[in-house]
Amino acid sequence: FGSSFRLAHSQLGSPTRAWEGGAGAMAARAARIAAWFKDTENLKNVARMTAGISFFSLALLSMKRVSPGHVGLIEDRTGNLRPYVYDDGQLVIAIPVWQRCINIRLIPVKKRFIKEYKTKDGKDVEVRVLCRLQPKVHWVPEIYLKFGKDYGRGFLEQEASIDIEEVVRRYTFDELVKGSEDFVDKVVDEITSRLNDASAFHKIKVATEETTIVFLDPEADEE
Repeated sequence: FGSSFRLAHSQLGSPTRAWEGGAGAMAARAARIAAWFKDTENLKNVARMTAGISFFSLALLSMKRVSPGHVGLIEDRTGNLRPYVYDDGQLVIAIPVWQRCINIRLIPVKKRFIKEYKTKDGKDVEVRVLCRLQPKVHWVPEIYLKFGKDYGRGFLEQEASIDIEEVVRRYTFDELVKGSEDFVDKVVDEITSRLNDASAFHKIKVATEETTIVFLDPEADEE
């Protein structure tokens, strides 16, 4: 049995010799890699490969497609817009990190606006506006710069709100909330007319026939 064990041990070799053999192979492999990188032509090939991969990755990331039913704008990080309006489905180029593609909805969008205003007699009245808006295509850049991507809400909050406030403060609470239907309709027509003038100035279409304006008591829901 002892002679058999010694024979097997001599065939396998000692652990020290096995480790030294592995370390030598690793050192030889490292030396070959180092020698490969010292070759100028090899370094040029690596640089070409890296540049090619980077270029194609950047090209893929820079291609953006405008969403259906929208028009596209290209804006850089400083807030400047490219002087073009891109059609829906069109493929555009935007430099990653520096530029972005903004989709502006071209299909008419319905917006609801609710806000409280002071009446002539100092009371609060709740005004609810429901209307449908659509931007004029060639003026989309100006509309975006003025009101942002959600141009409908921006227009109602920045422009329509001022007109509503000016009309409401000329009437009392009872006239707006409890007045006759004919009287309230005249007030609504006045606000609607002002909205149309403001929207025309900012190149936004408002569907007058679909616009509804209601005056409510803000405390009625709390009771």
